[in-house]
Order: sequence, then C-alpha cells, then structure tokens
Amino acid sequence: MDINTFRRVLTAFADEPSDVDIRLGKVVAQIRDELIDVTISLDGGDDQQLRVTENEQKYSARTWLINRVARLPQLADRILASTSIPPEQASRSPFVIPSGYLTPDLSESNAESGDLAIANAVETLLEKVSNPLPGATSVTYLTSDAGEGKTTVINRAARVQAERYKQKTASALIIPVPLSGRAFLTFDDAVIAALVNRFRFNYLYYDAFIQLVRMGVVVPAFDGYEEMLVEGSKGEAISALGNLVQTLESSGTLVIAARKAFFEYISFKTQARLLDAIGDRSASFSRLALSRWSKDQFCEYGRLRKVDAPEEVFDTVAARLGSDHPLLTRAVLVRRMFDVVADSTQRSALADLLGSNPHDYFYTFVDAIVKREAAEKWLSRVSGDVMVPLLDISEHHQLLAQVAQEMWQTSSSSLRHDVLDVIVDIFGESLRKGPAPTRQIKERLKQHSLLVADATRGNALAFDHEDFQNFYLGESLGLLLSKSSRSDLQAFLSVNLIPSATIEQAVQYVMRHGADKVAALQCVIAINESESGFTFCKENCSSLSLRLVECMQDTATVIRLVGMIFSPGSLASRAFSRVSFERCQFQPTGTTMTRLSEVEFRNCEFERLECDAGPALAGSTFVDCRIDSLVLSPDSEQTFDPTLIAQGLVKAGARLGGDAVPATVVENGVDERIRLLERFLRVFLRSTHVDEEIVRLRLGKAFAPTFFDTVLPDLLTANVLEEVPWRGQGYQRRYKLLTSMSAIEAALEVSRGRFDEFLRHIRTR
Repeated sequence: MDINTFRRVLTAFADEPSDVDIRLGKVVAQIRDELIDVTISLDGGDDQQLRVTENEQKYSARTWLINRVARLPQLADRILASTSIPPEQASRSPFVIPSGYLTPDLSESNAESGDLAIANAVETLLEKVSNPLPGATSVTYLTSDAGEGKTTVINRAARVQAERYKQKTASALIIPVPLSGRAFLTFDDAVIAALVNRFRFNYLYYDAFIQLVRMGVVVPAFDGYEEMLVEGSKGEAISALGNLVQTLESSGTLVIAARKAFFEYISFKTQARLLDAIGDRSASFSRLALSRWSKDQFCEYGRLRKVDAPEEVFDTVAARLGSDHPLLTRAVLVRRMFDVVADSTQRSALADLLGSNPHDYFYTFVDAIVKREAAEKWLSRVSGDVMVPLLDISEHHQLLAQVAQEMWQTSSSSLRHDVLDVIVDIFGESLRKGPAPTRQIKERLKQHSLLVADATRGNALAFDHEDFQNFYLGESLGLLLSKSSRSDLQAFLSVNLIPSATIEQAVQYVMRHGADKVAALQCVIAINESESGFTFCKENCSSLSLRLVECMQDTATVIRLVGMIFSPGSLASRAFSRVSFERCQFQPTGTTMTRLSEVEFRNCEFERLECDAGPALAGSTFVDCRIDSLVLSPDSEQTFDPTLIAQGLVKAGARLGGDAVPATVVENGVDERIRLLERFLRVFLRSTHVDEEIVRLRLGKAFAPTFFDTVLPDLLTANVLEEVPWRGQGYQRRYKLLTSMSAIEAALEVSRGRFDEFLRHIRTR
C-alpha cells in the first residue's frame, strides 16, 4: 500500500478530511472522537512496504487500517452473534446444503464450457468471494425463485466466512445487506442500516465501507434485489448498481441475490441501463443459480428434524401433487410442512386435502398450520381443565389478513407491537370479543408461528416469509373483490404493484367462497376506466382482470378489456377464450405455454413479443396492432422490421388484419450481419472488456470468420468498438464498447434489421 492509498482510506473514516494530518513520517487523526498519533515508515527491503508504528508495535499499513481503524475483527464477532441460531431453533429448522449451477466469469478458462453443476452452493459462493478477479469488479448473482434459499445461503456463507476470518484462514468478510424489495432504498442507506441496526456496528461511514470493499476485505451481499431488478421498471435499481460498480473503480467483489441475473434479459434496453451506468470501469459477471430441492435433500431435512420415514411423506405428497411441486422442492414450504405432519394421521389428512384441492394448495397448506395453532396454542381456560379456542379458523385467517393489509397500507414488511395491539382491538370489537379474550389474542399474536421478530426493528413482528404475507394479503384483497367494494378496492390497488402470488390468492378466495366473478370483473374494469395515465392502480387492475378472465372460460359472450396496461410476462402460461383486448399496452411478454381461442388484439401496443417455435399464437387475431419488436425462439433473435414481425406472427399461427400490418406477408432476406452483431453484443453483458478468443468461442466456428471479416471492421470505423491494449502473454486483441449500449439499442430499433442502416444511425447520432 502506498502513501496516497493510505491517506485516501484513512480519510474515509474521519468526520472531516481536515481531521487527518499526514506529514514528516507522522499521522495524527481524529477518528470517532479518538485521537490517533502514530508514526509511519517504509521497509528497508525491495518491496518498500508502508509500516505503521503504534505503542512501539510495528504493523503493515493494510493490517493496521483493517484491525485498528476499521475494527473488522469486532465486525466478525458481531456477524457471528447476529447469525447464531439457538439450539432449539436449529433443531426445528436445520440447514441442508443446496446444490446449483455456476455460470463462471468470462475470464475463466472453463467459462465457455457451459454451466457447471456444483454440489455445495455455500462453498462455491465462498470460493468466489475469496478469489476476487484482479483489475475488475466481480459481480456474482445468486439466483433462485422466492423461498428457495437465497437468504439462508447468504447468512450461512457470512457466518462460515466470519469463523474463518477469526481463525485467520480467510481475509474478507461477507456482509448481508437486506433490501427487502424497497424500490426507493439507496445502497448507502441499506448498508448503514444493516451495519448499525442488525450488527450493532457503528464504526463505518458509507465512504469507509466502499474503501474496504475496494481493498477486498469486505464483500456486501445485497439480498432482496429481485423486486427492484424487473424488466419494464424505470431502472432505478439497475442504475444504482451501475453507480456502485463505477464507484468501486474496477476493484472489489459484490454478491447480488435476485430471481434473475441481468444478463438473462433478452432486451438490450434493460441491460443498457446497467452497462451505461458502469461507464469505462471494468466489471465481470457470473451467476450461481440455486437448484430446487430433490428427494434426497427433502429426506435429509426430514431426518435432521427427527421425523420418521420422510420418504413416505415425500411419496405421499408426490402421488397427489407431483414430485416437482413447490411443497416438496421449496425449502421454506418443506420446513412448514414438517411442522404440520408430526404423525401419520396428520400426514394422510393433509395429503387427502391437498389431493382434493390441488389448485388452491397453498390455502390448504396454510389452513393446516392455522388449525394446529388454534387447537394447541390459542386456547382460553374456562374453568378447571376445560379449554376453549379463542378464535375459530375463519376468524384466525381474518385476523392475519388484517395484519397483512396494514403492512400493505403502510408499505412495511413489519409492524410494531403497539400497532398490532390496535389491530387486535379493532378486530375484537368487530367480533364483539370481551376484554379478557382480546388481551389474550394480543399476547398470542406476538407468539404466532407464522410471525417472527423483525431483526432490523425493535419490538416489531413480520411474517415468517414473504409467501405467507402475500397469501394473507391475497385473502384481504379477495374479500374486497367478493364484496365488489369499489372505493375500498381502488384504495387497495393504488398503494403499490401487487405481487403475482397475491393476485392468484385473491382470485382463489373469490372462487373458494363462490363469489360473483362477473361482478368482481366489472368492478375492476370500472376502476381501470376511472384511472388516467400510468398508475399502480391501472396495472393492478390489468393483472386482476387477466386472472379473472382466465377463470371465466365457460362464458358464452366475448369479454372486452379496454385501455389496460399489462405487466411484463402477462401472457405467458395463460389460457384465454373469447377475449377482446382493445387499446391495451403490453410490456415485454412471452407466449410460453399459452393457449388462445377466439382472442383478438385490436389497436394494442406490444413493447416486445416473444414467441416459441410452433403455433404459439394459434387462435389469435391481431388488428391494427403496433409491435415494437419480436423475438422468435429457439434462436432468441430480435427483429424490429414490421414486415419480418408480421411474417413471424403468421408463422406463429396468428391471423392479421387492419392497415397497420401488411395484408400479404412475403419472405424477406434477413441481414445476417445484424444477427452477428446482436450475438456479439451479448458477450458484453457478462464483461465490460472482451478478448478476441472469447468472441470466437461465443460466435462459434461457423460465424466467427464472417464477423471478424465483414462486421468488426465497420464497428471499429463507426466508433462502436475500440481496441484496447492487450497486457497478457502472446498476441491477443481486446475490445471495449466506445458507444453507449443505449445508443446501440436505439440504432438497432430504428434500423429495422438492416446493418447498413444501423451504421448510418450510429454515425449521425
């Protein structure tokens, strides 16, 4: 470490830059109300390392900063304390090592051999953290669906790494930073909140934290990023991540827990936000995808829970729901199921219920948990040994639904104890419960098995997992739908975007209680018509309408949905019959597993439509629609040419009408250079600087010669690319983008699939 780096890092810990004075071999600094007076010198060896002498003890400058100023050994102790699990909780929720697949950095020798199957996701993550990529910011995406172990893996890795740090076998700490899906939370707020509130460590400013990340001794693991990193958003989260990478100045390591890595998105527009925010910094991206649990992991968990014959539990549920059902493959649901199936009687009863109601399995599952809670814990002593339930099952669900609704209205994932007491008071008064039962309900609610203490807030409770919060939020929304209460429903829909799981549960509530689906749909349509512009309410109305329409396929009349705004992926895995979409806007959506019958799209706009091979759009008609781009599988090639888009729609089985699309579709030649360009640009989604060897591997032997002979020279001449000096052994060429990815994406869109037109727009921008 040189003197300038030492000064920069030390100054980051001070309140003011003037609090640090380094001159004539002495350092005088005021750090956190403590006056530090030390001397500095250089080693006499060839390395000329900077040394700090304090209390007649000599340390290397790096070690002194880490231990004396940053106090990382104390932070390691705080991580161990906050991630420790009491023995009784560990026995109820043992840890099973998840497996997965690793998509390595492009710089690694095996990066092009495909995803690597790994048996221990925790050790793989620790290896990525302990071996940073020199000269670049290394970003590792930890991906999986909700409830499949991202948070558990991060906390486990942080604890193991802290233990190794204390044993001096590791040189970096992993800092879990929960984001909780808060879209407007900045990284600096999240980092400081995690350090102070969770770890009770208040020695770091955000600037000091960034310096430690650049030094490679701290690795932030941002958890809960999936709600922020969504296609179709305005990109605040992506820009925040890009700005963070740029601040790190091509150094340090980051872990991002999300449901999808950014380089998996098809649209260049989404990826361009991050790449442009990174700027000229060097960054490399890899992905560690967690796999769902197999039968072996399910049974291992059961044995750790001391459950007899867990194989029988798996086989019983698999026979009714299938071996790949979430109840058997998602860790959070497996844990809850073993809470319920304590004996063979309960196993068979739950299996029978699940088998008789597979579409609403989550309600059946949660209902079994609540019944056990109500029968064993929520009891009131009448006289002697006579005990009666405080609440019946429906009242139990109603109380938790009100808790979830209050969290929704206050945009919070937890509630303070005093707020919960007010909810119970209102709830008890509405059901005419007496003072004594109401007091008991208040105490029992704070010990509910579906609620846990919020570690980031004192005296606050949150749902044990977001799945349970989304479920009860859906129950609350379903009640409003069944009543067709327009004012209350509109207020509910205006708060924020409603999770898809909540939409599903709300519709299941309507169906379970036999409510009027037509009246509910008409109420939602009326609310949508009363809204103007782009609002949460309109998008939520659209999502609710789609799900309600999907459950009304037996109607003889055509259902009209007019002026709606549909979220990304809204048409995927859907089944529609006799529906007319008029003047609707569709954000990027695919048609995987979609079944359409007598469906018409009239005057609609599609930001991007993704069609699988075969008649994916059979049974649909497009009349005067505007489709900005079309992606045809299996090649995932994107086209902006209206003629080629119309041709693709016809190939997918759709019928065309109106003036916005050609009446007859002719076969047009496709400019192969555009396809090579798009395939080449995707290399930059995993690295900001790309070697010629990597490009040849990604394009393959069939396309690489054409690209280097005909496409690359034009890209260099048009200043799309720039050749940067190669610093390694042998002869190799290395490239970086000279034009922003946003400008490239815009040129691709207006070029309509013609390479010469693309170059013309790039040169005249």
